[in-house]
Amino acid sequence: MAKTEKFLFKGYEATVIIPDNPNGKLIWKAEYLDAFENAEVQLLEMGYTRAHLDVGYRYGSYKMIRLMHAFQLYITEKYNLDKKCILFGMSIGGLYSFNYALTYPEYVEKVILDNPVLDFTAWPPLNSEWQNALMETYSLPREAIYNFKDKPVDNFDEFFDNDIKVMLLAAQQDEVVSHEMCSKKMIEYCKEKGIDIKVILKPEGKHHPHSLEDPTPIIEFVTK
Repeated sequence: MAKTEKFLFKGYEATVIIPDNPNGKLIWKAEYLDAFENAEVQLLEMGYTRAHLDVGYRYGSYKMIRLMHAFQLYITEKYNLDKKCILFGMSIGGLYSFNYALTYPEYVEKVILDNPVLDFTAWPPLNSEWQNALMETYSLPREAIYNFKDKPVDNFDEFFDNDIKVMLLAAQQDEVVSHEMCSKKMIEYCKEKGIDIKVILKPEGKHHPHSLEDPTPIIEFVTK
């Protein structure tokens, strides 16, 4: 039976779920560990260790990315895991996952992006508590958010130069995180540059539910 360990890592809540027969592979859910987890549950049963570091709404900031790296190094040694992880980036977790893979590509094997936030102007909403947290995290005045040039959509060249395998799940009717401003931009960029990524479009899909009712394509992407 899988074993769950919870602890504080530098003041942040961490969770590591250890399978019965670990294969050394790490599935790292950047946000929402227990949400839409059907693929991760199956992978756990196949021997993949699951992990999550609850950094809250810190928007993939440089400080949080460095903290995440320290966390990966710690659990890699403690649980005898492979150097490279597989990142699951759902919604705002997509921002963390993208920036982490951008900054530490040598520690990332694959990235799954699921209706990801790739542009601050697509989400969070104007004048919301989330946007206030974004401004505080990046030390940006509100008017500067729209001129900030270090968002994922600004860094596709550098990201894809790292040759990390990417799966993108994209709901085309997403009412929370704009498909036009986020996932579609990545799809169009990769098409223009001839970059091969695995894309699964949901033509009628909304922001929820995430993942896939039949997670087989996700399982195959991770394991093959």
